[in-house]
Amino acid sequence: MVFFALICRLSVMSMNKNDSSSDRHDKAELEAIAWFTRMQGNPSQIEREDFDAWLNADKQHQQIYSEISMLWSSAKSSGLPVNPADAILLEGRLQVIRRRRKLTKAGAVVTGCLVMLLSGSWIWLEKPHLLQDIRADYVSARGEQKTLELQDGSTVLLGADTAVDVAISGVERRVQILRGTAFFSVEPSNIPFIVGASNGEATVLGTAFDVSIAENNVTVTLEHGSLQVRADGKNEAVILKPGEEVSYNAEGIGQVQKVNLDEAMAWHEKRYVFTNARLADVINYIGRYRDGRIVVIGSDLAEQRISGSFSLENTDAALASVQSIVGFNITRLSNRVVIIRP
Repeated sequence: MVFFALICRLSVMSMNKNDSSSDRHDKAELEAIAWFTRMQGNPSQIEREDFDAWLNADKQHQQIYSEISMLWSSAKSSGLPVNPADAILLEGRLQVIRRRRKLTKAGAVVTGCLVMLLSGSWIWLEKPHLLQDIRADYVSARGEQKTLELQDGSTVLLGADTAVDVAISGVERRVQILRGTAFFSVEPSNIPFIVGASNGEATVLGTAFDVSIAENNVTVTLEHGSLQVRADGKNEAVILKPGEEVSYNAEGIGQVQKVNLDEAMAWHEKRYVFTNARLADVINYIGRYRDGRIVVIGSDLAEQRISGSFSLENTDAALASVQSIVGFNITRLSNRVVIIRP
């Protein structure tokens, strides 16, 4: 995918900061892509003036912007649908343009491949869980929280970017969480209410609890009532009491932990509280509340442990808050793709 070429280039930039000429050219390319993306929309008069000033400030700006425009025009001339938002992912193709300025018989093939790459990039950027969403009965968009009332009278609060599948019968009430976070308030009944997530499930008759999927781990937090949690293929099961939580994964169930319910369920009010959490997990959580994608480069950076809290109403402010704790660098390709690197 085109985007991975971009990540490679950004990684090289961070390792070669002494090469001022290369850094200057790379910076100009990123700026050109951001400007190209904005000019495809509905820019204001001030933005147009700022763009003209940037374009005329350096001949290199004009050259790079012309290359991006030429590539985009070639994609549009193919007759296939393209999305202007994909322009932010073109940086990785700039060197291809430089090597192939003349359109030969192979040009049609190159253009076709480019359009397919752009289509795949759009799905990666805007609809990364497309197939999962098709399978689900209910989906909440990024930044959206949605309350569902099930046919048995139980209610489910879906966190942002969450997908669930629901099947209720006279024998069993089952909700499968495909991704994200959900809070359940279960109507008492002699029909078991089962919430499946990843490789385990929680079974109740009447209670209120959170279930959250993060990477390969599922965390279940009980607000009130009683709850049994079991991992698939494992004989062991735990019974939670109010104010307790437990996590499980493919290896089994962890230890039951006492939690602060106000903090654990702060997401209900679009607030995120975390303690000794991986930076990658915190960034992924923020990403569920904004459009586009956030990418963390570097495993050491991703594994850093941090604690804090912030509102999810303004994700830019949330990112700035995390940046003040860790001190990483942020590269923005418009507002659609954010690169976090050492």
